[in-house]
Amino acid sequence: MSRNIQKRNHWSSRVNECSVRRTSDGELNVELRGGAQSGQFSYIAAVRKDVVYQYGQLSEGDLLLELEGLPVSGLPLYDVLALLDDTKDPVRMKTVRQGNKLNKDLRHYLSMRFQKSSADHDLQQTIRNSLYHYAVPCEYQQTVHAQLNTHMFAAH
Repeated sequence: MSRNIQKRNHWSSRVNECSVRRTSDGELNVELRGGAQSGQFSYIAAVRKDVVYQYGQLSEGDLLLELEGLPVSGLPLYDVLALLDDTKDPVRMKTVRQGNKLNKDLRHYLSMRFQKSSADHDLQQTIRNSLYHYAVPCEYQQTVHAQLNTHMFAAH
């Protein structure tokens, strides 16, 4: 398969940008599920008929990559929902349809190997950073960072 066909079929070339407004009731009428706490990407579970789009469109099953320009891959669903609640209208989202490589399963995606500086490698790093932030206690993170800084400055 040629590189051009691979690039055209890659998920990064099919990212969907969308902007959704809340109804007069304050609802987006979009249901999210998944999240890192269940080993999944956050994804669009349901899109109700009365969704108010400013531009773009959402589809059920799409993976949520960004919310208001912030990467949400690897975050627990409760944090994604909190971010959504704190966001003013219109709400900008970046989503992508699931495929063979990129599907709901975070573990599957993280187990794959990709070339450094590729879109896949960057997404894996985003997920790992998010998981590290939530899985490792703050005290331990501070200790590790302090030790790293001590070793970095001691070597010079």
